[in-house]
Amino acid sequence: MKKLISIVIFILVIMQMHGDFSGLNKGTRSLGMGNAFSAMGEISESVFYNAAGSADIESESISASYQNQYGISDLMNLNLAITLPYKKFVYGLAIQQVNLLDVYSENIFYFNLAWKYKYKFSSLKLGMNMKHFRINCEDDITSIKTPFDFDYGMILQLKSISLAYSNQNVRRNQEVLDHIGSSHILGLAIKWEDLLRYTVDYEISCKEEFFRTGIELWFFDTFAPRLGFDDKYLTMGFGLKSSWWVFDFGMKTHEELGSMYRFGLSIKL
Repeated sequence: MKKLISIVIFILVIMQMHGDFSGLNKGTRSLGMGNAFSAMGEISESVFYNAAGSADIESESISASYQNQYGISDLMNLNLAITLPYKKFVYGLAIQQVNLLDVYSENIFYFNLAWKYKYKFSSLKLGMNMKHFRINCEDDITSIKTPFDFDYGMILQLKSISLAYSNQNVRRNQEVLDHIGSSHILGLAIKWEDLLRYTVDYEISCKEEFFRTGIELWFFDTFAPRLGFDDKYLTMGFGLKSSWWVFDFGMKTHEELGSMYRFGLSIKL
């Protein structure tokens, strides 16, 4: 009976993510906050939500995130992001990956460039991602006709309030190609000192619309519980940090498939 349930879940996950990259891991801290992260920066995983998010990063850093998706042991879902500030720009390299049973994989490779202009208590951040999509499948049952694409985004920060706009998969604005759709995201983030962060994202895609929101509260700049809603799904998590590393945990509930768990680690080099 347990084996049958695993097979059914396995098929449902494949139907959800097959060839459309929707199941890819975007980061752990963001998951705990309902994936409402387009107006946030500070860490490398922000490039997956808004190309301008990395403009706030001031030192070389690397982050990695692993996802246990609905308890399927043969499904590996991870990402890796590296950011390198140099003079007035921040450069980044990242990859999102799904591997299934060593016979199927989805990958997105990123090259990120971000820039920030600061004026008194406000700043404007601009960024762009160049992206390459790749699917490997033994049966060659799917392929990507348009493997190259790009994102662009901006964040306007006014003291403790940040307003964001992100356009992802720009070349697919007119129609959905390769099951990959373009999306427009409007974001808001409110930061109260180093204690509280509240975020809201509204995403419009070719297929549907999503509303996301999340909150995190830091205690002694060391521990932070998180809570969010990714459209209709509850998310939660926590973070632990020191002066040079951050460990994050996040989870997302699903009515049919169960819970999804994600673990992340960020290090300042």
